[in-house]
Amino acid sequence: MQPGRKKTFRIEAMYAGLQSSYWLSVCTFSGFMAVYLSFYGFSDTLIGLTSALISIFTIVFQLYVSSYSDKHPHLPIKRTAAIICLGALALVALLTLIPLPILLMLVVYSLAGGLINVIPGLYNALIMQFVNLGIPVSLGWPRGVSAIIYAIAAFFLGLSLERFAPNILMPLCLLALAIALFFALKMPKPPNEPEISSSLPLAPAETSFRRLLGANRVFQLFLLASVFMQAGQANTLLFLPRIVSGAGGGRTELGLALFIQVGMEMPGMLLTPLLVRRFRARAVLTVSFASYLLKALIILFSSSMAGILAATSVSLLCYGLYGISSIYFVNDIVQPHEKVRAQVLVTMSGALAAIVANPLAGFVVDQFGVHTLNVACAISQMLAVALMLLCAGLQNAQEKAPLTQRGM
Repeated sequence: MQPGRKKTFRIEAMYAGLQSSYWLSVCTFSGFMAVYLSFYGFSDTLIGLTSALISIFTIVFQLYVSSYSDKHPHLPIKRTAAIICLGALALVALLTLIPLPILLMLVVYSLAGGLINVIPGLYNALIMQFVNLGIPVSLGWPRGVSAIIYAIAAFFLGLSLERFAPNILMPLCLLALAIALFFALKMPKPPNEPEISSSLPLAPAETSFRRLLGANRVFQLFLLASVFMQAGQANTLLFLPRIVSGAGGGRTELGLALFIQVGMEMPGMLLTPLLVRRFRARAVLTVSFASYLLKALIILFSSSMAGILAATSVSLLCYGLYGISSIYFVNDIVQPHEKVRAQVLVTMSGALAAIVANPLAGFVVDQFGVHTLNVACAISQMLAVALMLLCAGLQNAQEKAPLTQRGM
């Protein structure tokens, strides 16, 4: 292996460890959220409210962290990620070691979830620092490895929860977060970027979320499309246990569904870097959004576990394509000093969707059943596809327009 490639592979390997340990913690913390919270007496409505509170904390934390990172570009992003990971670790330790009443547990669980959800945007910004410096690191296989780790963990957790109580989840999350903290501290630091900072007339501190959004209609449409897409996943992300039980499955089948849903993302993630070299990122994203709609329709019209498992396999073209192509897409449509905030805003779109969608989803399941929720999610995915088509069309039109008309 050549010296340059050896150095690049080391960055990719550390990033794979970083992503894998993080998503392992997400699997234990969020993958079985409904099962875990139900074990402690939470109703479906209260589970939806907890998820919404997590999203509110996520937005608050993300706004602060991304603004701080853009205003202090010389502070390593990995250090910020490590501090957040340490905070989440402390809160999960509290859930693990101390019995809490429902109200206090709701608050502590939501705070921990909010901190955990902040991390992906920082990780995306971290790896894109290497890409923007011309270092040919691959995003595909590290994210693919993390997806298969998540999938395998979900499968075996599903089996374990048939034999053990759901309170085993938080100790496992604690261990995964400790490993994630180790990799965050060990992640190589990108070289300095004097040529970028010296060529910018505006200091990073001049950037604001309002300016970023107000000057970029393509980004506005993409975020709106992402919000509807994320809202349309309320059934499969939060209430998949209800869908599985409605189809006659148990916790083992739930673990299998999660295994397929996440495991199928790996081939898509491996394929995405090749696709974005040959096709525009907007084209790959359009296919991804259409696949989310297909998945929602299959679930809507399925009444057996075979149909549910078939729907989860469509994840090959859902997050498998979206997860990485969205990073490239956003990196291309914003200014260099806006990249951290832009990546965080994409992550935040899921939180914005969850604030509204998840409480409503919990209420709908309690009052009308999961089938009604599946109908609402399919409609949301239809709106997401329409908005993504508008976004792609606008970006194409701007590229063909004179330079002075772009971003207007």
